[in-house]
Amino acid sequence: MNNEIIAKIEAKVKQKEAQRARLKQLEMLKLSNFIDDNDLIEIEKEIQFLKSILNFKGEKTLDQLDKLFDNFDLNVGKIENTKFTYLFKNFIVKNELTMTASPPATGKSLISVALCNIFLIEETIKQVIYFDGDNGAATIKERNIHKLKQHWGSKFRYFHESSASKAQMWQIIKQLQKTDLTDVFIVFDSIKNFMNGGDRDKNKDVSKIMEVLQSLRARGATVLFLHHTNKPNKDLQELVYAGSSAFQEDTGNAYILSKNEFKGTFIFKNFKARTGNLKDVAFRYVADSHTLIQVDFQEASETEEDQQIKNEIIEFITNNPKCTYSLILQHVTSMGYGKDKVNKVIQAGKSKHWQAIKNKAKQNRDEYILIEIENISKKGEITDFVSDNKITSDNSYFGGIEEKKESQIESDNYCDLLKVEQNMNIDIPTL
Repeated sequence: MNNEIIAKIEAKVKQKEAQRARLKQLEMLKLSNFIDDNDLIEIEKEIQFLKSILNFKGEKTLDQLDKLFDNFDLNVGKIENTKFTYLFKNFIVKNELTMTASPPATGKSLISVALCNIFLIEETIKQVIYFDGDNGAATIKERNIHKLKQHWGSKFRYFHESSASKAQMWQIIKQLQKTDLTDVFIVFDSIKNFMNGGDRDKNKDVSKIMEVLQSLRARGATVLFLHHTNKPNKDLQELVYAGSSAFQEDTGNAYILSKNEFKGTFIFKNFKARTGNLKDVAFRYVADSHTLIQVDFQEASETEEDQQIKNEIIEFITNNPKCTYSLILQHVTSMGYGKDKVNKVIQAGKSKHWQAIKNKAKQNRDEYILIEIENISKKGEITDFVSDNKITSDNSYFGGIEEKKESQIESDNYCDLLKVEQNMNIDIPTL
């Protein structure tokens, strides 16, 4: 019985398809140069007949689409009630897609795991899902990530090649695309490992994986994906993320990460800020606790040469108070430092280490004096930032630290760490 019904449906569909195909043929026939007006009239009659059979109603008015539009139009109330939130002030925006790109072995994974730990400690998210397609088992052990996992348990899901293949990770990702991901932080380390053989230089291949990440964001997740940079341009000496422009076009926010070996700091330079008041930020990594301490960006970015130039400027102003810019520049460049480099350090140090005062008696020329001479260091110490958001959790929140007793921690750094109020909602002070 069912077969007879299906056969009738198939016959009806074939008939309609044939009539529609015939309609298209007649529409094309009207364009022929070999028909006269009488032919055109006959063709038009047949077209109208077929349209009546097919219930062809022709063009719709916009009013007829109102019901369709109402189903998908912008929900003003929903947008009005949307709350903008930082997971890390001026750095990571909740329910946004963020890219971090850097050269190999710069610390992308290290910093990302620390962020996961911080967000769990601060309870700004409820769940971490970390897809690691980059690091070997030895690296995970060396960084004590397994201990962090052991502490957080199911709150910190860490999928690695040692326990899940790429195909199995993709099964998990597909399930996540159907799940409410509110208060979930998802990390892809690194994105090239999840392109299923796609070419990172081709927009169409990059767009496919970016659509997956965007779908996770649409489900409520905050997504961070790690990426690599090309070798710096010889002229600009600047790092640029590798591959297609679609990486930048399809992400919400983006940073270039570099490591300053001289200061032992991690430098994040923002190059796309679609959402939030994003800023360049810098951190020190605290290995014992898998956490980060935010530090002054300018000081954290200083090279050894920058530090030497700064010291020379401080010493020169100390010995020559109210000296002019040209005298400072002349003195420091005479020691072999480049003019542009010296100028950069002078400008960067204004209102921080020294300031220029207008001398009205000498045609408003700038004269340089030091700021809080007793607080200026020539050793290159980095200023830690503090916030109003202390960690109030118990000691065991810090993965990778062995507990002596219930309230004792083996590492002396832990007590110091609590004294440095941590990294959430940080307002940068002026020194």
